[in-house]
Amino acid sequence: MAFTVGRLPALTGLERMILTRRSLCLGAISLAALAAASPALATEDQVRAAIAEDFGQVPDLAALSDGGIRTELPEFSDSGKSVPLTVIIPATMEGQDYPELVAVYAARNPRPRVCRVSFTPACAEASFSTRIRIDSYQDIIIMVRMASGMIFRAVRKVDVTYGACEEPIAYDQFPPGWKPNIRVSVPESVAPGAAAEIRTIIGHPMETGFRHDVHGLLIPVRIAETFRCMVNGETAFSVQLEPAVAANPYFAFKLRGEKSSELRFEWVDTSGEVYSADSELVVG
Repeated sequence: MAFTVGRLPALTGLERMILTRRSLCLGAISLAALAAASPALATEDQVRAAIAEDFGQVPDLAALSDGGIRTELPEFSDSGKSVPLTVIIPATMEGQDYPELVAVYAARNPRPRVCRVSFTPACAEASFSTRIRIDSYQDIIIMVRMASGMIFRAVRKVDVTYGACEEPIAYDQFPPGWKPNIRVSVPESVAPGAAAEIRTIIGHPMETGFRHDVHGLLIPVRIAETFRCMVNGETAFSVQLEPAVAANPYFAFKLRGEKSSELRFEWVDTSGEVYSADSELVVG
């Protein structure tokens, strides 16, 4: 088969003008589509509303003490898709000296609430680690309500080069028959009264509900909405997750090793599916 190579005929001035206008129109449409795909950032009023929903009306948030809250969070991260966060609240975990609720807010994410963590005296320490999504330079706010009713607030600034919402186009991450992989780490044994560090991870995409598929259709939100650890059937540690928790949610926390106990870990998906794993905490 022979191929002929030749020159295309030169465009006239009118043809060039039509092509230029068409290119500008296509470019404008593409920019508009990208703008539409990018979710709006939360406002200060939305952040205050989320805090009020969780803690009631607090007249002067800025006047609250930080209560000695320690927040381990990098000041700068190249990617906002998975930023490590550790929160530590000084507490004896006895009587009313423990945090009933710890809530994390990202002031410039599309949704301000990141997660809500609940502790009980079955925890050895008031601390947890996870990974979160951050969309831009902003304040990460930690709110704490102790069992005594006292409320504390701490703020950390963080900056990212590429926000978690930089990729508005996605594909279906839940094929038919999809099931998550679950990994749980429990010490082989702990001494009586010692702290047992528990680490959990579930292989879940945590679809935010802000992205579009290749056809431009919005992908529905689907996340692991709740996580809890039960000790002998009683909830010891639990989390309410939001889309700002990074994909493959990771949580580390510490249980009090009082006696050998059966542990159960449960995650509830937006679909209503419940995923679980069992383990044993050996004390002695």
